[in-house]
Amino acid sequence: MSPIARSPFGPAAQQHCNIKAHAELLLLDENARKLSKTLVEEYKKESAKYQQLAEVERDARREAEARVRSYAKLISQHGDLESKLESMIPDLVQEVQKLPKEPAVAELEARFEAAERERGSLAELLRAAEEERDAALRARDAAIARLQPRQDDGIVVGDAEALQVRLDAPTLRGVLEQAKLYCSLLVITADPDEAERLEHHQKASLWRERLAGTLAMIQTYAENKNLTRAHGRGAGPDLANLKAYCGSSSSALLSPAKVILSEGKFASSSPRGKADRTLPVPKDIDPSGYAVMLQHIRIGDGAPPAPRLHYFDDTDQSGLIIVGFFGEHLHNASTN
Repeated sequence: MSPIARSPFGPAAQQHCNIKAHAELLLLDENARKLSKTLVEEYKKESAKYQQLAEVERDARREAEARVRSYAKLISQHGDLESKLESMIPDLVQEVQKLPKEPAVAELEARFEAAERERGSLAELLRAAEEERDAALRARDAAIARLQPRQDDGIVVGDAEALQVRLDAPTLRGVLEQAKLYCSLLVITADPDEAERLEHHQKASLWRERLAGTLAMIQTYAENKNLTRAHGRGAGPDLANLKAYCGSSSSALLSPAKVILSEGKFASSSPRGKADRTLPVPKDIDPSGYAVMLQHIRIGDGAPPAPRLHYFDDTDQSGLIIVGFFGEHLHNASTN
């Protein structure tokens, strides 16, 4: 006998659905209870933690309030305590400063200060040495560059007599022009018209010879001084100035007695004397373009027009000598 077919919508089907749903509900209920239990436990843990933090905060607040009450009580008992403490602070600071330092600390501080001073001095010496070294290198390079044309021309550096021959010319103006060509360490700013005024004089030929010899000696003095420094040596007393060089030189082209390193009060101080001797120089030597030239050389004798050559010795700085004037004797105290 075959089983009776069941309708999918009959009471049996309905009962089967109810049983399945009931089982699912039971499972959901169990899961819900487990989740609820877990949430309750987590809540308890968090609650306990926050309760502990609240207790710590409450204890701290109580302690702070206790301190405030204590301080308030102290201030109420001593109303002027705050002002007294403020007035005591400067005295306390002074007393602390007066306290003797430990010997070891004081000694270390003294050594430190001494070391700092010494370090500053050494730094200054080093800076000065570096500047001197750089200046010497520049002087050496400048000397080599300036003397190269002389060497290329076949004139031996330092040979004043050979140079005098090259400077020979039929006029005083011509001698100055020759010096511009052959005397690389001379800067001639002298007005050639002043020299030309002397040409009519009967001693003009003698003055031309003396002028050529003088310029040759000035050039060789500057050459020797530049080369000595270029080799890293001090100039020494023989190269202290042109007069000293002429006195130590074996050449008789210029007597040291003819070299005058200064002049009297009129020339150096009076408006007229000083103005006459304020002569042109390159602006890299003096930004004004002028310098007072009291140093001079007697080209002629004492009788008028008594020609003089005024110069500015800058060999200690630029290595050059500026010839600012050659002509009749400038005004002095004895000039009418």
